[in-house]
Amino acid sequence: MTKLIPVKYRKIDYPDKITANIYEVAGNFDRENIDVSTPYSLHTEYSFEEREFNTNIIKDLTYIKEAQKNKIPQLWFNKNWTKEFFIFIDRLIDVNEAPEVLEIHPPYNEYCSSFEQFFEIFKVFYEEFKRKEKYKFTKIVIENRFGTKNNSGKFLLSTCDDVLKFCELLNKSDIDLKIILDYPQLFSVVYSTNKEKQKELKKKGIMIDEEILEKIILFNQDLKKYRKIIGGIHMWGKRINKKGEWSPHFGNFNTLFSKNNYLKKKFLESVKDTFNDDIPRYFVPEVNGRNDLHSIVNDMIEEGFIFESNVL
Repeated sequence: MTKLIPVKYRKIDYPDKITANIYEVAGNFDRENIDVSTPYSLHTEYSFEEREFNTNIIKDLTYIKEAQKNKIPQLWFNKNWTKEFFIFIDRLIDVNEAPEVLEIHPPYNEYCSSFEQFFEIFKVFYEEFKRKEKYKFTKIVIENRFGTKNNSGKFLLSTCDDVLKFCELLNKSDIDLKIILDYPQLFSVVYSTNKEKQKELKKKGIMIDEEILEKIILFNQDLKKYRKIIGGIHMWGKRINKKGEWSPHFGNFNTLFSKNNYLKKKFLESVKDTFNDDIPRYFVPEVNGRNDLHSIVNDMIEEGFIFESNVL
């Protein structure tokens, strides 16, 4: 069976009979503190937009404040940055219980050019974090990333090939780190890579056709041998806004696949088959509306995904 542990996003309730016991909590660099009384997933700085770097808890963290380009954070910049990142996270959590999950995001390839380099930098944080008894049982996951306002570099973990290579190297390491796989961002990467293809699809008012979907399905087949490294998945929709552009996190599978039920079903079948191993994985539905969340979850239930509300 393909089992998912629902995480509540933006306080939006799941459909009836599904109770999310874990809440996603924002932990970006503009955050001064958190106050949470439930099990939670701390979603740390994701480096999309500008930050002010002026909160009290980072005022003395020189490397974090200096590692930025046009105010956009440069994650995992070096080992000194990493030491300060632990201090930031520890201060942010403060007297709260440790998070169930700590979600991190990759560096840019303009200063961190390989996964081996990232692992060396990340280990500094990992060892410090796990050394503290409070965080002994916190699971650390890293999300593949694509969209950003930083135009000078690309995320190190972004494409399907990146994910497979990362899994291969991580599989050989002694780091207890897993990937939380964001499928819509993978679609965005494939859609944006071929500019001629992108123009062709834009004229038709669609983002995903059978050719693009096939690339994700082939990726899923290759991913099977590394699926134990995948600790969760992100799902969300896109829809075309009034400007004729695709708006992320607004929409469901119907809008993402432009009402093509065949493509939608084929995609969900592929994901279900990839993770059909009885291992529960975190499910984060990054959609900003109740109706869209219910539509996505109901589509997945219809396809045979199992949501296990009480697995913590």
